[in-house]
Amino acid sequence: MRVTLVAWNAPEGADLRRLVLLAVKTSQGKLASKGLDHYLRNYPEEDVRSWLIEAVKFPSVLEHVVFTFLIEGISRVTSHQLVRHRIASYTQESQRYSETKPEYVIPETVRVKGFEERFKNLVEELFRFYKEMVDSGVPYEDARYILPQAVTTRILMTVNLRELIHIACLRLSDKAQWEIRELVSKMVEEASRVVPELPNLIRSACPSL
Repeated sequence: MRVTLVAWNAPEGADLRRLVLLAVKTSQGKLASKGLDHYLRNYPEEDVRSWLIEAVKFPSVLEHVVFTFLIEGISRVTSHQLVRHRIASYTQESQRYSETKPEYVIPETVRVKGFEERFKNLVEELFRFYKEMVDSGVPYEDARYILPQAVTTRILMTVNLRELIHIACLRLSDKAQWEIRELVSKMVEEASRVVPELPNLIRSACPSL
């Protein structure tokens, strides 16, 4: 599994987190007196961080911060869970227009219980049958019906900060399935490169974690 933060919507020449400050000050009616540049460039850094942490209490301002992730090597089991989070945009690698490679995820419990070889043999037999159908002229979109959910996929995902925190609240829980928990943990780690306060925001918003 690999997660890469490929884009974020930082204002030109300014810290991404200042978008949250700008939203707060717009709501407070302060923008008219101080001006845009004051909040994007001159407002004290420590106060920007303070407002960011406080923003969990009125989270609509967090929606102005947006991340785009490239997610690779997750199973279709996990991608089906991920796309249930509807306040996000997704573009997934197509099984309809491209040939699916024989790459798949084996859960650790399968290995521990001694089923790894049988699991691999069965999955690889399905891939051989898939390839045989494709080579005979069966369209990708029809041959894919035989593919297991263990097959890996890629997704480009764009999500705002408020929704990322909400996803983390649900998917970092011990009740979440192990693979999506690992995925969201990597997303948080990547996003923290540009919003270092993100783990604190998640802890504030998700007291059960």
